[in-house]
Formats: sequence, structure tokens, C-alpha cells
Amino acid sequence: MRGYQEILSAKAQIFYLICGGYVLICFALALEGIIIGEFKLPSMGTALHRVSWFQTFVALYLIFTWLSALFSPYRSATILGVSRCEGALTITIYGLSCLLVSRFGRLDQRLFYLLLVSSITFSFLCILQLHGWNPFYLYPEGYSYAGAYVDYAGAYLGTLGNVDIVAAFLAMEIPILVGAMVKMNGKNRMLVIVPLFLAMYVLLKMSVLAGIVGAVCGIVLSLPVLLPLSKQRRIVAWCALGVAAVIWVAFLYMMDCGTGMLHEAHELLHGNIDPNFGSGRLHIWTEVLRQVPGQLWFGSGPDTMLLTEITSFSRYDSLHDINIVSKIDVAHNEYLNVLFHQGVFALISYLALLGLTIRKWIADGPSNSALGILGAGAAGYCIQAFFGFSMCITAPLFWLLLGLINGAAYNVNGGINNAKKID
Repeated sequence: MRGYQEILSAKAQIFYLICGGYVLICFALALEGIIIGEFKLPSMGTALHRVSWFQTFVALYLIFTWLSALFSPYRSATILGVSRCEGALTITIYGLSCLLVSRFGRLDQRLFYLLLVSSITFSFLCILQLHGWNPFYLYPEGYSYAGAYVDYAGAYLGTLGNVDIVAAFLAMEIPILVGAMVKMNGKNRMLVIVPLFLAMYVLLKMSVLAGIVGAVCGIVLSLPVLLPLSKQRRIVAWCALGVAAVIWVAFLYMMDCGTGMLHEAHELLHGNIDPNFGSGRLHIWTEVLRQVPGQLWFGSGPDTMLLTEITSFSRYDSLHDINIVSKIDVAHNEYLNVLFHQGVFALISYLALLGLTIRKWIADGPSNSALGILGAGAAGYCIQAFFGFSMCITAPLFWLLLGLINGAAYNVNGGINNAKKID
């Protein structure tokens, strides 16, 4: 990999190799089993009876994605995508991987320990970069993380690249680590402290608010699921979180914190809208929503926003005394992005499969430690997705979580307790 300039293409190749290869191998093994008579194809009625609602909505999401590609005026560009490698093929691999994992996936304690090791390694690399080092020469010669948004456009960190992608990963990882600390036994709990501390340091140091909000909310929302509470106390906990949210909104409405995200939230609650709020996200959302009515049903086609007539975003750089103009190729809101690219039917399917996942997490997570922990990570990702975007660098992990949460069974031994079969 030749630095951050080519990190997307390198990561996409790895994604197609690993995730695409997994899908192909599974289908090849299934075909072999049918040929040699090991597997028998069920009748249509039996097959449909075995399909869960979650699997149904994943399939519908993929169907509407391909219909979007078919009806798109940029049809040839929708397969691989124009700018983010988020074309119909990539989305299909997400969905099929999720379906296969939901049917055949099993959890293994060793995978959790692998996450701990990889987390420590990744965070250590990020910390070196945050303090001016350039290991593996990921930045061009003479550049470092300190030059973000000044010497070059954007900010890049670790082996994932764009800090928004790093934030999406940490918004999943940190709630999972916190959940593991709550659920694991004695000494095993100590193994989580170092990777958790390093991950939190990286997230706070790089100051990507979407990731911070996702991680914090993922942790807070998971506490009623993870803590050993009775059903009545769990209901009280959910109600308390609802009341706390209302109080927080009321505080933001009454108090102006002066600068930053809290000031912008205060202004929005008073109806004062500035397109530059949220690092320009309000401008982007407004421009994206302006085009949605003309392509409501099937969108513009997967990953084609760069080809549409979206007004570019501009900002003044006082340091260099120049006006920087950036083309918009993603909505910076994953749900709005699905609506724009794939249409309202795909968005409904996507929200439905997420809703079913949340329902299963809340219902079964208290009695199933593995499910509760994984759900915390998925919740963190879903929240940061209001300000982030899907890419093949981190999205496969999220779809893996969805598949495991809605999976057929769990096989966890050791530190995580009470792993039970999910019907």
C-alpha cells in the first residue's frame, strides 16, 4: 500500500478478496454438496418458512439496490461505484456475507482476543501519528497528522485512513470493549483495560464528534441490556434514559455554550440554521434532500452522487487566504445516503433490518452476554452513522455484527458468560 493516497483502492481489493472470496467459497461448497447429494434443496414453501424477517429485509435491501442500479441514468457506473467503491457489487457482498454469517456463523472466544490484539496495535500506530511520527510512511514525505486540513485536505490516521472511518470503527469497538468488561469474569476483565484506554485516547485526541457521540451513546444505551437488572428495573432504566434525553435537550435549548457542536445545537433548536454547522453537513444534507423528490423511488444509483448536480461545498481557509471548494460525493449521513442513492424502498428495508436487530438485542441481550456485547457495538455504529458514511473499510465489520446478532446460534467458551442458542 502506497500511503493514504491509495488506501481506498488497496482496502477495496482486500475487501473483495476476503469478503467476496468468503461468499464465493460458501456458494461453491453449497453447489458441491448439492451435486454429490450431501445437501438436498428444500421445497419453495419450506425454504420460505425457514427465512427470518431479518433475512427477508436484507434480501429486499439487495433487490432494491439492484433495481436502483438498473433504473439509474448512470447504470454502468453503479456496479463498482464512482468515488467510494460503494457500488451495487460492494453492497451485495455486504448483504450476502451478513446472510451467510446469520445462517452459519459461530462466535469463538479466540476472535475476541484477536480483536484485543489488533486494537492495541492499531491504537498504538494512531498514537504515534497523533504525536508527529510517520511509521510505515503512510503520509507523504514531509507531512504528518499535524498538517490535517492545513497542508492537505482532510485528516488521515492509522491503517483505516479518513478519520471519519476511524471514528466509525472506534464507535463500534469501544462499546464492545466496555460491554466485555461488564460481562467477563474476574481476571479476564483486566485484559480489556489496555485496549479500551488506548482506543478512547485515540478517539478523544482526534476529536471526531460523530465517533464520540456514537461511542458514548452506544455505551449508555447498552447499560440496561448489559447490567444484571430485573425486567422491572430494566424498564425503569430505559425510562430514566428517556427522561435524561429530554432534560439534555431542554438544557441545550436554554443554555448557549458559546462555540462548537453544543452552540450549533442550541442555535438549531431556536430555528437559526447556518449551512456551515456540523462542518458543512447541514449544507450537504440540504443539497441532498433537494434532489431526493426527483428520484424518490430508486435513487440515483449506488455511489453516483458525484455525477449528479449537487452544489459543491466551499469554506474559507484563513491561514492560506483561499476559498476551498469541495465536491460532494457522499451525504455524510448513512441513512440519507441510502435514500439518495438507492431510493425510499431500499431505505425502508434497511431501517427495518436495523429495527429487527435492535428488537432482538433488547429482548435477548440481557440473557445472552455475547448478543448484548455485540449489540452495543452495533448501536454505536448506527448512532455515528447519522453523521458518517459507509465504506468497505469498516462497513463489513458492521454487517458482520448484524449477521451474528441475528444468527442461528452462539458458540462462546470462557470469559463471556451465558452464551445461549438464539432461536
